[in-house]
Amino acid sequence: MKQLVFGTYNLGHGGFDDGRDDRLRHQLTVLAEVSADAWAFQECSGWRACGGRALFYAEQMLRMRGFLVPSAHHGCDLAVFVRESAGLRVVAERHERDHPYWHAVARVIVATPWPGDPLHLVSAHLAPSSPAIRLAEAEALALIAQDGLVIVGGDWNAMPVADPEPDLDRIDSASVHRQLDRSAARTLEEAGFIDVAAYREDLRPTVGHAGGLRYRCDRVYTTLPSELIVRYDVITEYEPASDHRPVVATFDLDVVRGPTA
Repeated sequence: MKQLVFGTYNLGHGGFDDGRDDRLRHQLTVLAEVSADAWAFQECSGWRACGGRALFYAEQMLRMRGFLVPSAHHGCDLAVFVRESAGLRVVAERHERDHPYWHAVARVIVATPWPGDPLHLVSAHLAPSSPAIRLAEAEALALIAQDGLVIVGGDWNAMPVADPEPDLDRIDSASVHRQLDRSAARTLEEAGFIDVAAYREDLRPTVGHAGGLRYRCDRVYTTLPSELIVRYDVITEYEPASDHRPVVATFDLDVVRGPTA
């Protein structure tokens, strides 16, 4: 069985603190142990500085090829990393940096060792405070599915469809009410995207461990057939290195293998 492992992670300020990269080095060490075939990163802030040194360091640590896309706001750049040694061959880049995206969308297209359509691997980071912009972003993301099969990971900045209402005890509901909106997530599912964690019935929060609203902000969606989804994990650390937790989805691509001779 051939499995494709895809993870997503919001690094939090690029993994830098007051110009120091200790946290980034720790993050990459943890992620390297996962041996994922592809990563979608958000908040790669500062990665373009010093000639892109952080990007090249990440490529070396993860032993993957990285594609960095500038954000339109706050320097929250996005990236997709691909392990070409796993048999994934990058054939095109189709990044999105225009309206309606608040940040950007990093997208690379890869051919796999299996017959069939290439895969679109995507990193998304939806608008932090506007449900209306997030809805427009979700509608635009849904159009990507018209180009082929998609796996997208990201920081969605709002509630998923399947989860119960979060606990608002001791939280100022006025400050988080925009995060409670589910319209963007509903639009993606109506377009045929599967919420991998919900399919696997794993609704663990990915934010809130450092304070604030606890909910499943970081998610992986796919238009691959649901029977390909074989595993989902949330990476938890005793001392988390970001205000987000990494999540990892595993897909069994043998299900879409063509007939053998």
